[in-house]
Amino acid sequence: MKILIPTDGSAYAENAAKVAAKIAIKHDYQLIVLHVVPDKGITRKTWRNEGAENALQAIKDTLMKMGCQEELIETIIMDGSAPEKIVEVAKERNVDRIVMGTQGKSGIKKFLGTVTEKVLQLSDVLVLVVPPNYNGAAAA
Repeated sequence: MKILIPTDGSAYAENAAKVAAKIAIKHDYQLIVLHVVPDKGITRKTWRNEGAENALQAIKDTLMKMGCQEELIETIIMDGSAPEKIVEVAKERNVDRIVMGTQGKSGIKKFLGTVTEKVLQLSDVLVLVVPPNYNGAAAA
């Protein structure tokens, strides 16, 4: 099973990663962690260098703490529109499921109102949306 985990570096994305890990370890799996950097000039370059790698590493660390093998975790940084890139990667990598949080660093209006909602509208792949207060994702 291939699972795509989009991340923005938020606690909500980490919670979604824990859910993805619980699903993955019950199957023959490959995990793809994706961070999309909005294409906004200098801000994009600074974030790519400082924040994107940290966001990906935090999710990778969470996945490994949950029992996932490092060699089965791929990380990707892309520029552009998050919903479009999430769906694009899901199609290109032939993923079975996208697991993501309902909100991101900017709060529920920003993430659910735009990124998650648009992914749900655009995706041909099953999308599992993890609510912000879901506590079933605790470490095994």
